[in-house]
Amino acid sequence: MTVKLGLVGVGRWAHAHAQAAARSSEVEIVTCFGRTRERRADFAREFKLGRTSDSFESILADDEVDALIIATPNDLHVEMGLAAVEAGKPALLDKPVSVDIASGLELLRAAPTGASIGVAHHPRRLAGQRWAKEWLQSEEGGTPRLVHADFSNARGAAMKPDAWHRSVSGSEAGVLIQVGLHQVDNMLDLLGPAVSVNARFQHRTMGPMADAAITVIEHASGAMSTVTSSWTTPSLYRFEIQATGGNLRYQLDHRWWTSPDIDEHSELMLTRDHEGTISISTEWGDPLMEQLDELGHAARGTGTMQVDVAAGLRAMLVVRAAVQSAEKRGAAIDLSDLLRTSGASDSEIDLLTGTSSVVHTATHEEMGP
Repeated sequence: MTVKLGLVGVGRWAHAHAQAAARSSEVEIVTCFGRTRERRADFAREFKLGRTSDSFESILADDEVDALIIATPNDLHVEMGLAAVEAGKPALLDKPVSVDIASGLELLRAAPTGASIGVAHHPRRLAGQRWAKEWLQSEEGGTPRLVHADFSNARGAAMKPDAWHRSVSGSEAGVLIQVGLHQVDNMLDLLGPAVSVNARFQHRTMGPMADAAITVIEHASGAMSTVTSSWTTPSLYRFEIQATGGNLRYQLDHRWWTSPDIDEHSELMLTRDHEGTISISTEWGDPLMEQLDELGHAARGTGTMQVDVAAGLRAMLVVRAAVQSAEKRGAAIDLSDLLRTSGASDSEIDLLTGTSSVVHTATHEEMGP
């Protein structure tokens, strides 16, 4: 029997979730809620939903809804995530997990052991990303030293003046919070938590919103990574790992970003001294569908969410540090200091910067501010 999902938000990315759910045998979307009756009716008609809901609260109280997909503007994610925890319903939050560190910590503290709140960083599931992580964890990969990642597209150039992306809290991070954040999460997935960040932003075409960003991340593991992102140039998605075991390069055709066969449109190449460059074959998947299947398993109590609140907060922490660094013309921002000024306890700082690897080892009393 499929797990029944309620979808909150009916915008662009909600369509990607609905398309992925239609490919799944594990979950099905049974209702949706959007800001206007007309938009949610149109969405329900397009995806052949039997009904709609007239409020977020009605979806929370709906006994037929087993779990939630929250695809709303960034500044609503924590509020709705907290409500899902209180209602006892697993939820997948669109990224970012929060728009600031303090509210992200509030959600982290609210989710008890076993709470199934995940963050939608589906690029972790790309075949090239998975293979790269396994390679680095093997003896063949050796020690990673430098990684460069880029995620850019021209969607910002076409953004309407009244788009919510321009006005909600956190929008000053611009392209980094909306686009580059996925590569930030990927770097943390490959290299472990960050301890320090330097960044520079440019604001050429979008007012106070950054339309180009360069972020340098120092990881607790000793590796360093850079994430570059532009919102006004043609689509580009790639990373290159420089490790003692070789150089690994991955590139993806972003035009297939929501396609079930996205992995078919990628290239993974490994170069070693004296061996030349070889093409790596990987097992393809369907990242968006797999993410929803995982939500279904969490709702059944047979699994947990791979990208949990702590993982989402680690990525958001890098973004907030980048904003501060850019304001100081690239000065280094220590993430422990940033967490401390945001009200984090010592155990939370350890958890989010690399001393601890388990999300809820400490009790709520130990993790309080």
